[in-house]
Amino acid sequence: MTSPGARSPRRVILDTDTGIDDAVAVVLAVADPRLDVVAVTTVFGNADVEHTTANTLTLLDRMDAREVPVARGAAAGLVGTPTFAPMVHGANGVGDVEFGAPALRTVSDSAAELIVRTVRQDPGQITVVALGPLTNLALAFAIDPGLPALIDEVVWMGGALDVTGNVTPVAEADALHDPEAADLVLAANCRMTVVGLDVTTRALLDVAGLERMERAGAAGAEYLARILPYYFDFYERRLGVRECAMHSALTVAIAADPSLVNAAVTAPAAIELSGERTRGMLVVDRRTDMRAPWTVGRRDTSVVLDADVSGFMAQMLDLVCGTGAGAATGPR
Repeated sequence: MTSPGARSPRRVILDTDTGIDDAVAVVLAVADPRLDVVAVTTVFGNADVEHTTANTLTLLDRMDAREVPVARGAAAGLVGTPTFAPMVHGANGVGDVEFGAPALRTVSDSAAELIVRTVRQDPGQITVVALGPLTNLALAFAIDPGLPALIDEVVWMGGALDVTGNVTPVAEADALHDPEAADLVLAANCRMTVVGLDVTTRALLDVAGLERMERAGAAGAEYLARILPYYFDFYERRLGVRECAMHSALTVAIAADPSLVNAAVTAPAAIELSGERTRGMLVVDRRTDMRAPWTVGRRDTSVVLDADVSGFMAQMLDLVCGTGAGAATGPR
């Protein structure tokens, strides 16, 4: 129950391609009393949608969040054939750790249908926290063109603005998985915050954090402690240090606590669709004296450039390990 004078939890739909860092984000979202996870939708990305869906169901079951409806979403982008990078998250998305068949089941709605139904039931009150390709959200907008105006905010982990991409020199993975969908959502009439590589690559979990999860005893922390070593291995090969980026978890944390943002640029944004070497690139027109023709009719997007990553990490570990004030272990 919310205490007198306290702000009600922010009601969120998690749209996730549950791989390793996304699993941290799911655990964090369920554990954070400032968020009320009203639905979860799955999408391809870190692994195929069969695995990302199974991973999500297994994790929610272990966290005693069985009442949260889960809908399976898109298996591919609006254009093209999906590609996966098993060296990052494993072939099954969770470091090739086997947890068995999930006990929970998805609802009959598709992810896009569940997004439409959930938002329509409570217009203006639902935030979509998107942690993968934006295919499900683009499909929801196609089903219901009036939906963008009814969403409180979309908070998306995607894009790279002033740093290099992690797939191509300019493109981040979630944007490149489905550039058409990402651009459709950026062009829609909804408030949107982009949490991209500019800030997420600085949110690094270290070995001490992993060891804290191993000791915690909380169900979510125990699950994460089993899958994170694979992710650490990938980052150690890449960075030369045993740390790994908490991309999706930082995005969830910013949805729960926007005061973590230290700096952002607010301007029209788009995803490049046709460039031979720039497809998937996040483009933001920061000019104030003139704007490109493509910006006409586009609502400004807030792109996070800096955040309190040390504050985030402290909050995240407290909540995931079950030691934060008001940390939850199941649905609210």
